[in-house]
Amino acid sequence: MTRYLLMPFRAAPLILVAVFTVLWAFAIRGKIIGIFADVILLSWFFKYCYVLVDTVVAGQDEMPVLSVEMLNPVDEQRPLVQAIIASLGFIACWWVYHAIGPGAGLGLGALLLCALPATIGLLAISDSWLHALSPLTIGRLMKGMGFRYLVVLSITLGGGALIAWLALSLDSILMTLFLAQLVLMGVFCFIGGAIFESRIELDLNTRTWEERLSERDERHHAQARGAVLDRSYALLRLKRRGDAWANLEPWIREHCPDTHPFTEYHALLTATCAWEDPVIGDKVADGYLTKLLVNGETGLALDALQIRLASNPKFCPSAPLYAQRLTELAVAAGRKDMSRRLLENAAAQRTTDTAKPAAT
Repeated sequence: MTRYLLMPFRAAPLILVAVFTVLWAFAIRGKIIGIFADVILLSWFFKYCYVLVDTVVAGQDEMPVLSVEMLNPVDEQRPLVQAIIASLGFIACWWVYHAIGPGAGLGLGALLLCALPATIGLLAISDSWLHALSPLTIGRLMKGMGFRYLVVLSITLGGGALIAWLALSLDSILMTLFLAQLVLMGVFCFIGGAIFESRIELDLNTRTWEERLSERDERHHAQARGAVLDRSYALLRLKRRGDAWANLEPWIREHCPDTHPFTEYHALLTATCAWEDPVIGDKVADGYLTKLLVNGETGLALDALQIRLASNPKFCPSAPLYAQRLTELAVAAGRKDMSRRLLENAAAQRTTDTAKPAAT
């Protein structure tokens, strides 16, 4: 376990600490003017600490460098959540201290201090920051880590005491800042290392920071897609079919490439096939099938056609060439019901197209 304490003594963390030390020294000398810079540097530093935890929990030995994504104040909210948790704990202890008595306040403070490493660990491995506020989840983490948690707690408290001693003993502000950052990084790495060593007991599927970032982007993308689909569905319910398609078409042009991957088109097909009005679902299916056939994805094309026919048995591709190609593929694949359905739908479409000029 001691190797986790030594992880900050590598090139990337040491360079970052050196740069932050110089910047902090200038910010401190700025007094009131430098307060904003102090807050920004503190935010960046703890964001990097949580990235260190993610890296160690994922079992990676390579220390990350500070990237532009980490500097985004909106991108990483865990340091802010941790600060809120610590502030709420302090307020609760202060209230209990004055309302009930010093013993109760100090006892609550000691209890919350014991839970501090668990909250850091839960913010690193949980999907929701609410888990860091749950006594049940904190207790499960402590139980899963067992004796390791006692070691983690000792290291955390020892690190805090060491930082206090450095601040009182050293005359150099630069040296104090430099060593304090290394101590904090070591504590965060040790917490991540203890979680990694306890991953079997915790039944933990470790993920890297890049994987977590990718999952977050996917969630945001799914939410944006859902908003577009909801708007199109609402317009479709009002019988404004043209407006519904005009709302969805820009999303398709932007997010549905002409080649692999076709995951976005498939998600749109699955969603629109569930709508009562088949107009939009037919348009999405028609465009999706066209791209699949152009790219030679015959298997995926038959699967997509099956999805559309299940929701709209009268569907037929608008291009006769593609309808014929899909019919041939269905026959070759032994899907006789699909080929027969396509032939009937194609014949009905030709009849409809012929009747339109006559009616005119």
